[in-house]
Order: sequence, then structure tokens, then C-alpha cells
Amino acid sequence: MILSLVLLGCSSKEKEQPKETNTPNTTFITATNTSVAGEAITLAFNTDVPTANFKLQVKNAYGNVLLNPDDTSAENITFNVPTNFTRIAGPFRWKLLLNGKTLHNGTHEIATNAPKATYVESYFGPRSVTAGRNDFSMLTISPTDAYDNPLDDGTEVTVKYQFLENIDELKITTESFIAWYNVASTLKSGRILVTSECNGTTSKELATIVYPANAVNFNISSSSAHNFADGNQIVTFTSDIIKDEFGNMVTNGTLVTFVIKNENDSYLYTIGTTINGIAEAKTLHPDKASSWEIQAFVTGAAESNTTIFEFKAAIKDYPVHFSQGNRNIDIGPFESFMKQLIPDGLLLQLEIYDTEGNFIESKITTTKNGVCNIFLGEYFLPDGDYVFKITAAGITKEFTKSIHGDTVK
Repeated sequence: MILSLVLLGCSSKEKEQPKETNTPNTTFITATNTSVAGEAITLAFNTDVPTANFKLQVKNAYGNVLLNPDDTSAENITFNVPTNFTRIAGPFRWKLLLNGKTLHNGTHEIATNAPKATYVESYFGPRSVTAGRNDFSMLTISPTDAYDNPLDDGTEVTVKYQFLENIDELKITTESFIAWYNVASTLKSGRILVTSECNGTTSKELATIVYPANAVNFNISSSSAHNFADGNQIVTFTSDIIKDEFGNMVTNGTLVTFVIKNENDSYLYTIGTTINGIAEAKTLHPDKASSWEIQAFVTGAAESNTTIFEFKAAIKDYPVHFSQGNRNIDIGPFESFMKQLIPDGLLLQLEIYDTEGNFIESKITTTKNGVCNIFLGEYFLPDGDYVFKITAAGITKEFTKSIHGDTVK
């Protein structure tokens, strides 16, 4: 009985019908879908329910925003697009929404505003190149409008560049928002100045320096106050003006190495750097007769001729005196080519051998006031017979002496 009543009650209920929602009639009435950057943009719609909760979604590459109507009249609603959207060139998309439902959508295109103002950003590099036709610096120009929008592809840019007495001008166009031009290096060294212009706006002046190319072979000479091997005078090596293959004087400070080979195939070197293309280096005379072959090099680039400088012996002979049981040795005075005492510092070497020719010890000293002295103390050399070889100024003298005894030879 109860079950029947429950079933009867359930069957007597009517099915609930879904609520009907009326979508307002809306029409997009803005006359144009294009504008210029910086211009105000208003999107207007005609509707039969202007009081409805309409929203406008605006979206571009930088973000999106949801707008409320700015003005509602009897039949129209309008939305003012914010300036941070109206100043950005390119398209933005919009949607008219009501309770999350899209009623209308579209696209608005914003063009760059070059007539209002054009700004030119330019970059130039590298800021130094090498003379010749194989190197270049690139000038890159990015013209923008008053709101920093890159100007349209195909915008004309005038490029001017100056070197010495020549000023060249050419026109290029932008592509992918930039214009560029390769300024080739010149055959002569110097400074290249460049500038660019777009829509009457000029860029700042930029520059690149054309440095000389690698040096080519050159000549050197040598000179001195005299050619005696006194170990005191200075010999000077001088290059001619070193140039590159295009006739440009090499850069100041170019390192030049002067290599000296003597008659024993031993090598010395001295260095100099160029000033106004000329390198100069100095070194002391040898202390004995010698023949030098000198050649200069710019490392990895150029070499000079070979010049020869002959040194004559300044010291012909020198006396040697033994005393105090042959333990004290006085050498000198050393007289130079005009019988004057030689400058201090002449190297002298004493080698000591036993009578069978076995090397024992050596001593090295230098002259002072034209002479030098060596004392062989007992702690250094015991009594006995020895062979002494003394070498100075390229002259070697040999003595056989008995320490604490008479001269053997």
C-alpha cells in the first residue's frame, strides 16, 4: 500500500524544463580595423540590451587585458583600447564576451608611425680592419618610429661613408626590421667614417680604423763610432721604413728582432720597435775581434737582408805577473786601441789544470781600472805543479807554475 503511494507520487511530478537564456543581438559597428601606432582606438557595438554585462578581451604578442565598456548609450556600447596596446605596431585580436560566451571576434592591424618621428639606431664593427680588400666592417641600421616600433620592410635608408678625400653614398632598404652594409677596407691605412639617414633622421658618426697589413721584406744597416772590439762602444742596427704590400708604413710599435751570428755560429739577438716605420736596436761591441752577420725579422711576416759588421781587436796583448809563491796573479794593465785603459768590466777567465792536462778548477773575474787580480789561497789550491790558462779579450796565455816554487816554464 505504502509502496503504491510512493510510486504514484513520483509519477505525478512533472519534468523540470531548462531555463531559457536570451542572447542579446549585437553588431560590430566600428568602421575600420586599421590604425597608426599612437592613435586612439575605440571598438563600438550596437546591442538591444546595453545594460548587459559585456566584456572585451584584447590580446597581442605582449599580453592581454579584459575591458569593461567605457560608454553605454541607449543602443551602443564602446570600449577604448589602452595606450600600451595602441602604440605597439602589429595586429591585436579582440573578443566581445557575455557571461564567458564569445559574441564577436576580430583582428585590428596597427601600422608604424614613421611620419610622427623616426629614430635611427646604428652599430658599426669591428672598429679596426686591415688594409686590403679582404676585410670589412658591417654597418647595421635599425630605424624605428616614435614608439620604438621597427619600420616596415622596404624602408629606404641612405648610407654615407668617407675616406680621405672620397665620400660615397648609397641607398639600401630594411629587411626583417634592419638594414646593413659591409664597408670594405681600403688599400691605404687611415680612418673610415660612416653615417646613415632614414626619413630625414641621421645617425651618429661611427668610425673604423684601417691598419696597415703585414710587413714585407725590408733592409737594415749597422753603424758605430768605431769598429774596435773594446766591449764598451755601442753598435746600432737600423731598418729602412718598413711597409706593407700596399705601401703603408707599419704601425708604430711593431716588434723587430735583430739576430746576430758570430764566426763561431753562436747567436745573439736584440730587439727594437718601429717609430714612423723605422726600427732601431743597439748592443755592445764584443770584447775580441769578431765578424757578425746581422739579419732582422718581423715575426711571421717579413725579414731583412743580411749585413756584416767586422770588429778589429782593440787589445793586442796584456802582461801577466805571478808573485807570492805563484799564488798571486796580476793581469794587466789592459790597453785599448789608443793605448788608453779599457773600461771596467772586461771578462777574464782562469782555468787550472794539472800537469797531465786534467781540469781542476776555474775562476772568472772582471777588470777594474784596467787590471785584475786573482789570489789562489791554500784552501783553494794545494802546493804542486799546475798549468794556468788565462783568457781575456780573445787572447789566451798558458803558464806552467809550481805553487811555492820557481817557474817551470
